Amino acid sequence: MAEKKTTILSSKEILTEANIKKEFNAIKKMFNPPKNSKTPLLEPMDPDKMKLIERIIEEVAFQKVAMKAAKADMILNGLQTTTKNASQKFVKENPAVQTYEKYARAYTANMKTLIDMLPPKQKKEASLLMQLRGDD
Repeated sequence: MAEKKTTILSSKEILTEANIKKEFNAIKKMFNPPKNSKTPLLEPMDPDKMKLIERIIEEVAFQKVAMKAAKADMILNGLQTTTKNASQKFVKENPAVQTYEKYARAYTANMKTLIDMLPPKQKKEASLLMQLRGDD
């Protein structure tokens, strides 16, 4: 069986406006009813509430893309880096590890906030949807 080669993009290639917008649109779909559906997943939301939700979605989209970029950096460069200071060399944690940790905590909290804003019936469906999408 042939081994599948995977190309890991650099963090600069991942952390782009296009990728953030893609994530934003994917998450926002959970809050917008389908246009041509007789039984929409969600009821239309109050415009003021939707503005608040969109601001949270913007943050979540950025956090997810930033986590992907940090993860790619950790895969490419490892969990530790060697730093040279004059004649001394020492090993320290890759800064991407702390970045990933920080954004993962905020991402989890913000996703919980978004799910809590859904009507009760859709909370369960949204949680399942996020699991199926493979959100970390």
